Amino acid sequence: MRPETIAAIRTTALGLTGLGCLAYGLAALVLGRPDPVAWYWPSVLGLLAAAVISVAFMAAGRAAATASKDELYRLVWQRASAQAYWVSLAIFALFAVLGATGQVVWPAAVAAMGCLMSTAFLFLFVLHDLRMR
Repeated sequence: MRPETIAAIRTTALGLTGLGCLAYGLAALVLGRPDPVAWYWPSVLGLLAAAVISVAFMAAGRAAATASKDELYRLVWQRASAQAYWVSLAIFALFAVLGATGQVVWPAAVAAMGCLMSTAFLFLFVLHDLRMR
């Protein structure tokens, strides 16, 4: 397996996990409940993504796995982390206003914030990875 294949698997797995987290967060907001589906759903998606990525790394071998974690990967991770930090602060501020004005119930807001913050990082990682290839 080539390093490009590993990177594609990693990007796809993280993107699908981001979609699942986004769906959970939006469902919590729309339904006004912190548990629109089973509470462990986002965690299971993340663990499945980790398993898929780990299997891809093991199947590729040490040389390809090391090559797939190059400078570009580190740069993408750093940019996504830095930008997700600021997006997370904006999410906190937005939900503070929405919760204080009674537009969103607090338990649903907390569940949505957790999922949307992780979604921000995952989507930013995928966006930067696809743009920089």
